[in-house]
Amino acid sequence: MQRVICLIGLKVRTHPNVIFAYSANYAEVILRVENRGKEPVWCEADVRVPEKLSLSPTSELGRGRVRLGIITKKEYLEKAVRIFANNYTNPQVYRVAITVYVFSKDGVIETRLEKPTDIRCELKKEETL
Repeated sequence: MQRVICLIGLKVRTHPNVIFAYSANYAEVILRVENRGKEPVWCEADVRVPEKLSLSPTSELGRGRVRLGIITKKEYLEKAVRIFANNYTNPQVYRVAITVYVFSKDGVIETRLEKPTDIRCELKKEETL
């Protein structure tokens, strides 16, 4: 049996690139997964956030799974995941861990990609003219 090599590209970006401390707000982590191979693949991603951030606006949720979907050859998909700050979020840089699983048509994990990204949390500045 010949093993198919899966060529997957993963890019991660955030928008906006700053969240504000001690208030309810969020940033989106945008995952872009590209299939450079010849066969379609199914992709899912695990997202893990540190304490004081959450994947839910109303409760503590530190881990979640995103179904990215089927990516055909030479195409890409983008999905956004919201990362929420709350009244207890301190100003600092938070590391978000992202793991993308790429499944073959047989449902076997062919590739596992890990990519951390940082979210900067700052104090909100007063408006000035």
